[in-house]
Amino acid sequence: MIGIDRPLRAEWIYETLKMVKTGTNPSIYNEQFENIAKELIGKEGKRKVRTIIFRSFIYSLQDKNSIIQPNIFIESAKKCSLDEIKPLFIFKILIDYEIARYIIKKIAVNMDSSNKLSSFLLSKLMVKEYGDRDVVKRSIRAFLSTLVNFGILSQIDKNNYILCEKLKMSNENIKDFIILYSKVFLKSKVVDINNIEPEFFFFFQSIDLQNIAYKYNGIDWEYIRDVNRNLIMIKNKK
Repeated sequence: MIGIDRPLRAEWIYETLKMVKTGTNPSIYNEQFENIAKELIGKEGKRKVRTIIFRSFIYSLQDKNSIIQPNIFIESAKKCSLDEIKPLFIFKILIDYEIARYIIKKIAVNMDSSNKLSSFLLSKLMVKEYGDRDVVKRSIRAFLSTLVNFGILSQIDKNNYILCEKLKMSNENIKDFIILYSKVFLKSKVVDINNIEPEFFFFFQSIDLQNIAYKYNGIDWEYIRDVNRNLIMIKNKK
């Protein structure tokens, strides 16, 4: 099981993606990243966070790590505001980390009627069900801190959190998520929109996937809907 090693901030991801240039070697940005992650203390901590960001938002979207290649995150960061692209960052973290999706499952059933969450109870439950105690506890702390940094949760005290207002996604966000979900998570051009895992949407306002499927039909994909099917067939992009 791959754990979540460090909390992330959307600003660090965004500024990193704005900083990098395609066709360059990733190593040239090591020192520059230290100026981005100013909240972090120590070179080792900065190195680990930099590694996570490059791994998720650059390396995982290309064949080799020696040269930075164009991808949806780099392109979007150059033309979109942080608020516009932030939902995609959350989606990619959930795509990359099974344990993050599992944490959300447990948040969904353990959050009380006032949207409060106890990290102590969450950790106890997950260790019992998931095992691997050290990795689970570390990942819970890092993921909850990431959600606080993203403005999704608010921390009340050491062990208690409350869910903030759910994030709103643009049609473009949802379209980009479906493409990422297809290519990176499913590794298939075919997406059954009836069976996308609900964990991906837990922190977001209600989404009409069928409407999005029609909106981008014939542009980014072909949409097939009948009695037994509700499928998106992703197109190859030149």
